[in-house]
Amino acid sequence: MHRLLASAAIAAVLWAAAPARAQLLISDDFETNTSADYTIATDDAANGSVEFAFDYVTAGIPAAPRSAPGDTNGLKIAVNTTLGVANSQTVFNNTSVDVAQYVMTVDVFMAFQGTSGTTIYAEPGVGGDGTTFNSVFSPISGSGSFMAFTGDGGSSSDYRWYLSADNGGPTTLPNTDPSYLGHGSNGTGAFYQGLFPSPPATVAGSPGNIWTTVTIDVDNNAGEIKYYMTDTTGTPQLIFDNNPDPLAPTPFTGLLQGLVSMGASDTFSSVSDPTIFVVYDNLEVNAVPEPGSIAAVGLAGLGVLALRRRLRAARRASTTA
Repeated sequence: MHRLLASAAIAAVLWAAAPARAQLLISDDFETNTSADYTIATDDAANGSVEFAFDYVTAGIPAAPRSAPGDTNGLKIAVNTTLGVANSQTVFNNTSVDVAQYVMTVDVFMAFQGTSGTTIYAEPGVGGDGTTFNSVFSPISGSGSFMAFTGDGGSSSDYRWYLSADNGGPTTLPNTDPSYLGHGSNGTGAFYQGLFPSPPATVAGSPGNIWTTVTIDVDNNAGEIKYYMTDTTGTPQLIFDNNPDPLAPTPFTGLLQGLVSMGASDTFSSVSDPTIFVVYDNLEVNAVPEPGSIAAVGLAGLGVLALRRRLRAARRASTTA
């Protein structure tokens, strides 16, 4: 009888814990051609390119930090390759993310030759509509929210983030906004120089020719979005937080739900060299358990403890009887 009760209690805990586990919503290591799972939005498809299952290791790029042994492929995006005008290519995953809290994670490599002057932006994002391309400058365009960063430090604004008007944002936020955490937007700042020293980065302050893992943490309940990038030691560092002061919160409005995206943008006219492109790898989106689910697990655990106490008391009573 005791064993049956204990087994039932354990089963109850496992049942209660199931909703609290992070739920994998999207996963793509790009080892195969998964283009059917994506939609591309661009201002000119002919002025750039998107290549799935691109063998970047053969191209001389080391394996991404979260890749499985033997994996060599990723998603390659090149922009402004033919016309010499501003160009953006945004790749949306077709699975809509409609949960309250979720985390998007993706590895990013910005390839270029030389020392600077490419000024290509990588642009991972969330809450997209699947039809509007992302561009942090010239023109400003996008949906949901995304961040943009250069690989060569060639702009006075190497790090920017975007929040759509539908979510209460003024599109790109000025670098004096509290969400920049006092770091500004120029890669010459001490914070960014410490993030990406040279070497191993080609240009100090920007993740050029090295891998960085971008994490986007969305909490629709609190109206908070956080952007992280791993530094050269692999440690995640908070880059942007729209709601950094709990005493004076500035939550976004509406919901950041919809499609996650990976993109690249060139805001200047010079044609990009073939050696200049962005590689994405190991895309994951996980739903975060609701606090109620976590609380349910805790209550179930307390129930088991109480049951164990009763069983021990019953055993003591039977031995002394």
